[in-house]
Amino acid sequence: MAYVKLYDRQGDDRARQAQDRIQRSLGTLPETYQAMGRSGAFLEAVLNLDQTAGANLDEKCRQLIATAVSAANGCSYCLHAHRALALKAGASEAEVTGAIEVSAMMSAYNTFNKAIGLTHDVTPETLEVANPD
Repeated sequence: MAYVKLYDRQGDDRARQAQDRIQRSLGTLPETYQAMGRSGAFLEAVLNLDQTAGANLDEKCRQLIATAVSAANGCSYCLHAHRALALKAGASEAEVTGAIEVSAMMSAYNTFNKAIGLTHDVTPETLEVANPD
């Protein structure tokens, strides 16, 4: 149950138009976009960020990253949504599981390394990474 009012096409005109586009694209209007649907300016800003973040990545990669981050952040809503979107974008169940495993591994390293305050000694320079730019 949501903690806020869900605006299923009950917000301002811009919000309703954005929600209609989402409905056409996904075949459903997820509750997250209903919760954001009071203000079209807000909803459009969030959707713009969603469209531009990682625009240089293919959709499968973007959704696997989003799945992993959702798992690390502990957001079951986002985890379920991005798992579905990753599968829709062509990811396999094994790839989704692998993304979540990498997330769990990084969380373990992050916690350990923050606790002991290591020097940042692994850099592109120490690994002699070529800069393609």
